[in-house]
Amino acid sequence: MPLEVAGLAEGAGCEAAYYTKLADGRVHCLLCPQDCRIPPGKAGVCRVRKNIGGTLYATKYARCASYAMDPVEKKPLYHFYPGTYVFSLAAFGCNLRCRHCQNWELSQGDGEDIEMTPTQAVAIAEAWRHPRHRCIGLAYTYSEPLVWFEMVRDTANIAKQRGLKNVLVTNGYVREEPLRELLPVIDAMNVDVKAFTEGFYKRVCSGRLEPVLRTVETAHAEGCHVEVTTLLIPGLNDGPEEIGELVDWLAGVSPDIPLHFSRYFPNYEMDEPPTPLATLKRARDIARRRLRYVYLGNAWELDAGETVCPSCGAVLVRRDGYLADSSGLDGDKCRACGASVNFRNT
Repeated sequence: MPLEVAGLAEGAGCEAAYYTKLADGRVHCLLCPQDCRIPPGKAGVCRVRKNIGGTLYATKYARCASYAMDPVEKKPLYHFYPGTYVFSLAAFGCNLRCRHCQNWELSQGDGEDIEMTPTQAVAIAEAWRHPRHRCIGLAYTYSEPLVWFEMVRDTANIAKQRGLKNVLVTNGYVREEPLRELLPVIDAMNVDVKAFTEGFYKRVCSGRLEPVLRTVETAHAEGCHVEVTTLLIPGLNDGPEEIGELVDWLAGVSPDIPLHFSRYFPNYEMDEPPTPLATLKRARDIARRRLRYVYLGNAWELDAGETVCPSCGAVLVRRDGYLADSSGLDGDKCRACGASVNFRNT
């Protein structure tokens, strides 16, 4: 339950999950692989899990920095209830320090936010009405929802009880125990695998690759719908060999997992030029050798969002930007040939 403590606004924080108290007044946060040992009065790498008097608090519990009603395709999730909407919400904070962050105002910044309890968030999703598009649930997104763990956990549990879906858009940088606690109430995840080398994660993101791969593998094994996104940055993570290694790993998890290659544009602390369109197309060609569903994002001019049946080639879903026509689907089967396809649609 939210608590009022010194240094926190009323209703704005709760005691954090996954930590231990140390003998010298510090706390050891056990939520993510950053392994923060936090002195009194200080916060961890994420900036939102703070040691107050020897107790670790999640300071952004019931505080929302950004929210919107989004097409599920925007997450991006292309194989999860195409054409529907999700109520998207976020708080400030992130446990990585990506130099190219596209949402750095939220992940690395701080500012005005509003109170939004788990019950209020679910009520907004339930109340939304549109003449053509239905809201199927909530998405925890924009910044890094895993550092908002307690809010996501409590909101997702309420949403699940009321028949709504829960979507997690995440960097995947979390320990296995809290991940496994969340997975029973998370219906779909898009995991941002930022590169396929430890060197990139260390230099560009201040993190490690291995825990992210484990998150994908664990979520898929537990039956969660998983899609993966990789932002291709010229000269840093777009080489054919590295892309081949990424694809080989993902195909080993499942060749049915959709992979989204996204086009980079300069942002935050990085000023490398945008990803050439030819690089995106080359990456797609490499990925299609082993994966059944490969998409290109942030590059509308390539018209690369269409989904075709791997068995007969019929169009399953046509996309125009974030608009989706899924008339080629019959639940999780191709309407043309009857083959099973990797869609959550009913």
